[in-house]
Amino acid sequence: MREYGGIIVVGIIAIVLLFNVFGNDEASRGISGSYTEDTYNELPSEPERSEILENIRTSNANSIEELVKNNFPLLDTIQSDQGMSRIYMTRELSLPEVSEALSDKINPEEISERQEGKQALIYPEHFVIIQESEEEPGVITIELASDQFVRNNYHPSFFQGMLAYYILDEVLDVDDWHKKRNSRCKQTGDCYSGYGMYGNYNSGSGSLRGSSNRGGGPGAGK
Repeated sequence: MREYGGIIVVGIIAIVLLFNVFGNDEASRGISGSYTEDTYNELPSEPERSEILENIRTSNANSIEELVKNNFPLLDTIQSDQGMSRIYMTRELSLPEVSEALSDKINPEEISERQEGKQALIYPEHFVIIQESEEEPGVITIELASDQFVRNNYHPSFFQGMLAYYILDEVLDVDDWHKKRNSRCKQTGDCYSGYGMYGNYNSGSGSLRGSSNRGGGPGAGK
């Protein structure tokens, strides 16, 4: 009986190990969301609206990266094999207020049209993509994405109605970027279509992954 018992135990251990190896490998091939829905019962705290606007207006930041980081709490970080995107948020300001405050303080190279609750500010080496959250009413997400991240991950259709494609070709320094990227997206289904708070970054990218590390920015830890 002891021998049979030992065989059973070894069999169970083997099954668990096989599940961990192959189950985790399968999960790693798709997008893993940073949070589940109930994680957002408590969003990062912030200063009041007037304080945020005053802090931006009087900031000594020399770059848009520093300006955003110093004035909005970090919500998420999206890693890819080709670039990084950090997601900040606010419930105190509206989309137009965020866009105006940032662009008035540090002038972007391009300001997109506002389209379907989203707008983009283009700076050297960075895109600031401001969106009204579809999942959390009243939340504005502020995506600070490297131009490398946009160039190699975004679906061109995201910018339709916001920016002319020739502008994207120019700022991303790729001839016919939109055509080449669109062709790639059709072939692979592996393109990013904007940030979703519960991990639904897009429909098919296997190289993007969220970070569960939340923190930084004003109001963190309050």
